[in-house]
Amino acid sequence: MTVIIPKEVYFTVVAACVRFANRKRPKEDWKEVSGIFTGKFLENKNGKDLYVSACYPIMHDTFDPNNANVDESDPRTVIDGYEYSDEDHESFALIDEDAFSRGEFTVGWWHSHPGFKVMLSGFGDRKTTISYQAHNPLAIALVFNPDRLVRQIELPQKAGDPVRQLRDDPGFKIFRMEDPNDRYSNFYEVEYKIEGFEDNEQMVRSAQKLAIDITNFFSGENVFEIYDKFIDSRINELNSLLQGVEEYLHTLSRTGESHRIHEVLSSQTRDIRKFIAETFIKVENIREFMNYLEYKEQSIIIPKVDSILAEWDNTVSQLNANLTEIAKKFAF
Repeated sequence: MTVIIPKEVYFTVVAACVRFANRKRPKEDWKEVSGIFTGKFLENKNGKDLYVSACYPIMHDTFDPNNANVDESDPRTVIDGYEYSDEDHESFALIDEDAFSRGEFTVGWWHSHPGFKVMLSGFGDRKTTISYQAHNPLAIALVFNPDRLVRQIELPQKAGDPVRQLRDDPGFKIFRMEDPNDRYSNFYEVEYKIEGFEDNEQMVRSAQKLAIDITNFFSGENVFEIYDKFIDSRINELNSLLQGVEEYLHTLSRTGESHRIHEVLSSQTRDIRKFIAETFIKVENIREFMNYLEYKEQSIIIPKVDSILAEWDNTVSQLNANLTEIAKKFAF
């Protein structure tokens, strides 16, 4: 059986994990991120494949092996040493309900190993995977290391082993436990295929570019504050540019250089439109990155982001009218 992963699902894993483990954050502040997959089985001539249709980031936290306050009977409570919150469990219920309405179901879980080996590590990873396989023997566990994707290296199995250089590696592996009834059994790798790319090289280059974009513009918990400040500064700068154009034309008029007004207005208008085009790329990044929020963040952050982006859109929509008004003041 092959696990089929669409581009959007892969990018969600990359973005959600890089958000909390990147070069802008000290390594001691890197966080593990976890979530779940929903999907369905697709029949083929040899049996069936597992199609992962959606990826949901759920939570992030620091690995704490001493945290024993967990409910081992809950299949989605334990990841190594930290817990899901009540909000996270509400997210699971809503995700399950939505998947069921599409004729799909939870097909496994995923989490990050930021800066360390891609495997089912320790007791918690295996126990959580077994919990999923108890409900669905073909459930999967994906483990992703952002550093592996960015640096394209395989970390050593044990101290003293060499670091191995990789080529066109997506940064993750998929596992299943051999015996879903035995938490001490071994795990094995599962074959997968990522859809939406021409080849593996394009896939990895695209994912690495996404990792850079996430690092620069989607890092940490305070993403709304970052975007609010960015949009506010862009609106202020756009208004300043318009004011500067008018003041410049006034100067030309006072100094007897009115013959240059048309040329200068055209030049300044091009610069303003270039500024808007550059901002548009960032605005589209913001809209895209809303897909990578943790599930419990979405209902809070997305409406607030929509509101500040609407302010930008409204400001830009008035640009032509503002430029026309300026031109009329200096018509000759």
